[in-house]
Amino acid sequence: MKKRIFSAFLAVLMIVLLMPINAFAATEEIKGAYVGQKFETVIDTVLGAKSFSKSGTIPDGLKLSGSWAYKNTFGDYVFKMSLTGVPTKAGTYNFSVTYKKEDGTVAEKVDYVVTVGAEAPYDYVESISVDKWPNKTVYYLGDSVDLTGMKVTAVAYKLNPERKVYESFIVDVTDLVWVEPAVFTSDEAQNVEVFLKAPGDQKGNLETFSDHFRVSFKYADSSTVLRIEIYEKPTKLEYTVGETLDTTGMTVRLHKGDGSAEDITEGFTTDVKTLDTVGTQTVTVSYGEENAKQTATFDVTVKEKVEEPVTPSEPESEPEPEVPSEPEVPSESEPEVPSESEPEVPSESEPESESEPELPSESEPEVPSESESEPDEIEVIGGEVEEEEEKDGGIPFWVWIIIGLLVILIAAAVALFIIGRKRIDD
Repeated sequence: MKKRIFSAFLAVLMIVLLMPINAFAATEEIKGAYVGQKFETVIDTVLGAKSFSKSGTIPDGLKLSGSWAYKNTFGDYVFKMSLTGVPTKAGTYNFSVTYKKEDGTVAEKVDYVVTVGAEAPYDYVESISVDKWPNKTVYYLGDSVDLTGMKVTAVAYKLNPERKVYESFIVDVTDLVWVEPAVFTSDEAQNVEVFLKAPGDQKGNLETFSDHFRVSFKYADSSTVLRIEIYEKPTKLEYTVGETLDTTGMTVRLHKGDGSAEDITEGFTTDVKTLDTVGTQTVTVSYGEENAKQTATFDVTVKEKVEEPVTPSEPESEPEPEVPSEPEVPSESEPEVPSESEPEVPSESEPESESEPELPSESEPEVPSESESEPDEIEVIGGEVEEEEEKDGGIPFWVWIIIGLLVILIAAAVALFIIGRKRIDD
């Protein structure tokens, strides 16, 4: 019985250990890439971004590129991120893209996973069709398209090696398409174009296929807030662990249903009160009632507590023996005990010479600590944007926590295995 329980425990433990770390983080999947087949798609459209940086690994043969084409009614850029090329190796790849606003602040950070297949399900595509429209087709000005419920199919061809002819079939390509506009900059009823870029002939040359669905708009009065943005960040953006968030100087811009905007400096809430995470901490700002709450975010830098301010108090108290009151006493008593009073003077003055070098040694580390905290900014100018590698490619804090838990589980499993083995042998 004990042997069965021990074996079951080991089985459960192995399942936990084999779970991929990615299971703990939500990612956006990119599909449709296959070894040796030309590939091109728009993986994301981000409101308000104008540049980007990348961390992680993308498949060999593929390249990230971004572009901003226009501003919407609210004056924001609409940024398109594309992934193009010919994959050379099958596998699963993970990378992250940090989208940045015109002033260099973060607009959004997205994690992606792209799977490159060994063989494509089709050799080329003839046409696509929107078989089912999305569930949502009515929007406010400034909304992003919601494709939930949409189904897109393609007429595709695959070579039959036995018959040496290309045979046609219908394939679901819903996960491979993108739409334009992805963010509505006009509140007039319009068509939303659905695009697929795929090989369009037997030679594998890429072609763009499209279909569309139609949307309409509803109008809100000036009191309806459709979205908010951090127009000006707080004055204080650097903190020490344990400090309270200070929103002094922050301005939140409310974008309303009639196209107008209002700036406020109060009346909003934040999800962070005490800053307790070392590094970059994201603060979420909320405005409005629970059923119509709008949110926006900004980042602050949180440093560890510095213990250095405690040590300078010690050298300040050490110079107290310099007071000439004690040396004066033995000088008056020289006739009584001349031999004992003379060595006392140098013995008291020795700490003075030792305390002098301590002052510069403690103050020196303060200079590099300030320079190390300065963030590296990435600035890109122009309509077409090339990828930039992120300089802070370190392992996230939550990954270290998971790794630590896995190490503890492995150690526990080994200990239980040894104990169980010993009991079975007995």
